[in-house]
Formats: sequence, structure tokens, C-alpha cells
Amino acid sequence: MDVDLSDGRWAFVSTAPAGRREIRLALAAVYVSVLVFLVAAPYAQMPWVQVPAFLPVYVSALVICDLITAALLFSQFSVVRALPLLVLAGGYLFTACITLAYALVFPGLFGLSGLPVAGPQTSSAMYMFWHAGFPLVVMAYTVLGPQRLGLNLPSHAAAPSNPGWAIFGTVVGVLAVVGGLTLVATWGHATIPVFLEGDRTTDLGHMFLSGIWLLTLLALALLWRRQPHSVLDIWLQVVLCVWLFDIALAAILNTGRYDLGWYAGRIYGLLAASFLLMVLLSENARQHAHLVRMSVELRVANQALAQLSRQDGLTALANRRYFDEYLAEQIALASRYQRSMALLLCDVDHFKTYNDHYGHPAGDACLKRVATALQACCQRPADMAARYGGEEFAMVLPDTDLAGAAQVAEAVRAAVAGMRIPHGYSSTAPFVSISVGASVLLWKMGMSAPQLIASADQCLYQAKRAGRNQVACVAEGALA
Repeated sequence: MDVDLSDGRWAFVSTAPAGRREIRLALAAVYVSVLVFLVAAPYAQMPWVQVPAFLPVYVSALVICDLITAALLFSQFSVVRALPLLVLAGGYLFTACITLAYALVFPGLFGLSGLPVAGPQTSSAMYMFWHAGFPLVVMAYTVLGPQRLGLNLPSHAAAPSNPGWAIFGTVVGVLAVVGGLTLVATWGHATIPVFLEGDRTTDLGHMFLSGIWLLTLLALALLWRRQPHSVLDIWLQVVLCVWLFDIALAAILNTGRYDLGWYAGRIYGLLAASFLLMVLLSENARQHAHLVRMSVELRVANQALAQLSRQDGLTALANRRYFDEYLAEQIALASRYQRSMALLLCDVDHFKTYNDHYGHPAGDACLKRVATALQACCQRPADMAARYGGEEFAMVLPDTDLAGAAQVAEAVRAAVAGMRIPHGYSSTAPFVSISVGASVLLWKMGMSAPQLIASADQCLYQAKRAGRNQVACVAEGALA
């Protein structure tokens, strides 16, 4: 089933075109990062206190951020189904997993038994796998093609038909790659070049790290050249910029572990992991707020629709459908609790001649005024006036006996007569009038709704035969 994401309110960061607001926020983040980098770079080689708790806290925060980002991107892919988005989600899962593996083999960090034996260059190799892998993923994301912004999706040419299996395959593939790289860095540590001597980076290590820095710069350039940019593209560029500062401070400009550049680079790495996550979380909050608003609007619209489905379009009284439902409901209640209930049927006298001589617009206006009179006579909340059909009206009067029904019927007749709506073609009176038939529910006899309507209808015809503009009720003897 295709999902319409053309409405900007529903567009994800991966499908929404980047606007001025997003670009300005992204540039502000980059400017602040550049400023901090320029301040920290001259002191990158300054020795710093070795804080044993720093790296576990840093790694834990980084893994959590990357895992949540990957989960959010996977969830977007399940809707958008664009292959580049799946690749990027796999990239964030890769960074989370390889960061965890990096921490496990870092010298003296956890000291867990049962793991493959790490050599002196293992953690350095894992760091390079980690920092080279992500820009490669971004390059793959870029090369696979631009997102189709603001269109009905899924429409990507390479969109997987089953997103669940695609996500499962990506997770398995990422775990296999991370596991393979970890085995290479541990069991194959004897073949790894010397990147570190003690805690200091060798010239060869600086050369490899410079190559990774250039690889990240290339990924940034490719992403920047791709047009048009989505919001995701803009913030991914911010991530790569911060990633460059991370590598520069923590691996190129510094001398080795535990100097100021090493600590500053790690902080940049955490910022790089946090930027896109914050954007995705704010997007989720915005979408959730929109869902809440939509839910409220839908509930109000449904209530209005339900009201309209029960309302006569001309007179605004209850329509025939609602009248039938309400009458059946009140009959059931009256029968269950042995209460009285009355029904009035009203008919506008000589209405056909009124329509023929005054025209249908005038006839509609007349019916509206009659409806107003009926509604005004509904004195209790449970009383209901309805348009029964054409020029016929009905009133349901719960907890009303025959005497009360006759009183209300006379009040309705008098209210219509009191309006003195001219009717020069009526043989009954010079003004519009109504005839009313009143009947009460015989719940002891199990009277049904059709029977009650038929009884009130007979009374209505009695009123008409007697000369119209009057009320007729069921005789007392008929109620026995």
C-alpha cells in the first residue's frame, strides 16, 4: 500500500526538502564546532589526566545514541522504503556495534575473559575500521541516488518489497561485518601494522588516520554536491563536519591517548552521534503532536458528522432515521421501567396548495418556522421534535401521559397558529395551521413502534376529518 507523504506535515527528515530554517540551524552548529576546534587545536598535544571512567561512559553514550538513531532510521525506512535510507540505518548500526567491540578490546577497559585475545594494535585497528566505515556508508547512501522529496512513496526504483526482511538482512549483515573485523583485529593482530607505540601514535598511524580524514572529507563533498538536499542530508553533513574535527583532534593533531586532543575528539564524536539523533527525536515529537491534533480534530469531525447524520438538512430537527432510533429506544425504556410515553404526529394543513401558490422557497421557509415552533415546545431534555417526512413532523415525549400529550399538542398547534403565517389558499384558516394526532404507549400490551405510530396517525386523520387546525387524541377507552 502506497503512503502519501506529499503533505509537509507528514514528511520525514529523509523526504522533506531542507528549508532555510534547517540550513541556518545546521550552519550554526557547524560554526560553533569550528570555533571550538580552533580553540582546542593548538593545545591538542597537551598531556591530560588519565580518567579511567571517561572511556566507558563515552562508549556507553555513543552506543546508545547510535542504536537509537539506527532504530529511528529503520522505522522511517519501513514507511519510505528507500534503499539509501536502509543503508544509512545500517551504517549507524555498524558504528554502534563496532564502537562496542572497540571498547571490549580496549586495553584494560573491561578485562572480560572469553573474548579473542587482543594485541597491542587491536584497538587502533578497530578505531580505524570504525572511522573508515561510516564515511564509506555515507558515500554509498549518496551514490544510491537522491531521495524523492515530497512525493508519494514508495516510489524508489530499488525499494525492497518487504521492509521487514530487508531490515533483518541488514542487521545480520552488519553483525557479520563487525564480527569479521573484530576477528581480524584480534586473532590477526600479528599482521596489523604498528599504529601505536605505548600511548603515542606512530608516523604510520598518522598517515592512515590522515587517509581516513580525507575519506570523510570526500564523503562530505559527495553529499554536498547531491541535489536536492533533504533535511536528513543537511544534518548528515553536519555530522561529517564534526566527524572531521573528531578525527583531527583525537588522532592527527594530538600525540596519542589521554592528551587534550584525544579527550576533545571523543567529545566531538559524541556530538556527531547526537546531532542527527536530536533531529530525529524532535521530528518524532512533532509527528506525535500532529497525530494528537489529528485525533482531536477527527473526533470533533466524527461528532459533527454523527450530528449531521441525525439532523434534517432543512429544518435542523432530528431526521427520520434518528426519529426511528430514538423512538425505539424510548419505547424500550418505557416498557422496562413501566413509564408512560406519548407520540405526537403533526401535519401542516393544505401545504400542497401553499407550495403551489407561494413557491417552494416560501414553502421551505414555512417548514422552518413550523419546526422552530415545535422545538420551542420541547420543554424537557428528553423531548424530541423530528421531521417525519415532507410537511409532517413528530414529537417524542417520554414520561408523558395522555393528558400531558394533549396539552403539549395544543401548545404546538397554538404556537404555529400564533405565528400567523399568511395562507390565502387554505380552506381552514387565513394563516398556516397544523393538525395534531396524539397517542400514548400501551406498554402492558407490548405495543411496538409501528403500532404507536399507527395509533398517532389515526388520531391525526381524525383531526383532519374534523376540520383540521385541531388536536385529536386516543380516546380513554381505547387505552384500557
